[in-house]
Amino acid sequence: MDFGETQKIIFSPPLDKNETALKGRKVEIKKKEYIQFERILNNQAFHENVPLEDLSDFFGEQIQKYKRAEIFLTGAHYIAFNKNGEISFHKAKNEPAIPANSGHNREKNYIIGQGDDVPVFAELGIFTKEGKIANSMYDKFRQINRFVELFDDMSEKLDEIYKKQGKINVIDFGCGKSYLTFILYHYFANIKKFPESHINITGVDLKEKVVGECGALAKKYGYKSLFFEAADIEGYEPKTAPDVVVSLHGCDTATDHALYNAVKWNSELIFAAPCCEHELNSRIEISPMTNILKYGIVKERFSALLTNAVRCNILELQNYKTELIEFVDISHSPKNLLIRAKKTKNSPDKSKIRSELEATLAKFKTSQKLYDLLSPNTQNISPPPL
Repeated sequence: MDFGETQKIIFSPPLDKNETALKGRKVEIKKKEYIQFERILNNQAFHENVPLEDLSDFFGEQIQKYKRAEIFLTGAHYIAFNKNGEISFHKAKNEPAIPANSGHNREKNYIIGQGDDVPVFAELGIFTKEGKIANSMYDKFRQINRFVELFDDMSEKLDEIYKKQGKINVIDFGCGKSYLTFILYHYFANIKKFPESHINITGVDLKEKVVGECGALAKKYGYKSLFFEAADIEGYEPKTAPDVVVSLHGCDTATDHALYNAVKWNSELIFAAPCCEHELNSRIEISPMTNILKYGIVKERFSALLTNAVRCNILELQNYKTELIEFVDISHSPKNLLIRAKKTKNSPDKSKIRSELEATLAKFKTSQKLYDLLSPNTQNISPPPL
């Protein structure tokens, strides 16, 4: 097979249960084309850039570790099967191939593409009237697309939810101007091809004026299953419990309230990009590491990382398989971490997680909002009765 036109590759499932899926997409680095592969191990993302000319050899090595691989070329889509070390290639039927990009952004195979016929994106300022990315919105565009990529990684789970109940319910907390809320609607309606009557997406924000403007846009463009509400995350009660909870850049403990709500509602998927984690920074007792944390910026970043690690551990105690992923490159935004969690029946060693979590908080003589919300009795973290 000629791998020269490869746009994307997905190796999955692994033969070794301790391994994970391997996903790659075309990028351009210093005017040279690579396939950038990402592997998640122990909740940490590892990347490897493979030059296109070396891709055939790399593929030959990796496919031996997986049952199959999907190869998306320019204009074609193939599936490779590994049966006892014998590799066979089959052209996929009725599957869309990834088109080649052109111009100075040809290395980026965005799910939401420049020039897509979505008039509301122009009204939101993401695209110009000609369908090009607005210069002032390029970083925002990249950030949104990176989120949609990470969201789309859960496509199988989304399909499972949809098949189970014939509908998908999503809440976007702190939606603001709702760039992401509109794009999620576009994703489900035009990419996933879910019938509009089977989609229910609600954007929630404190600002009544912004919510009113977003509601007017949804009405203008006929998005009948997209709604907006002016409300506080804390204490918010939806008409229908959401399958998916999204919270991007919830400031400080707003993220904790969003996560708490998701756990309380038994949401299947959670996507949260935290922001401004001030809580532990103001409360943490640094005596265990006085000299290390005496520098303000070190204490600030340490507190933020500790906060998000605590949040992830708490979600694992609630039977969520949880990852902490780099959302976008820090050069584009310092708010670059994403908590991604999927409800699972496979519980980790809760006693070990709980004991280490309690020991860590005790060491720094502090607590944490999500921990407090879910744990009136800190010896037994569990969601409150519904």
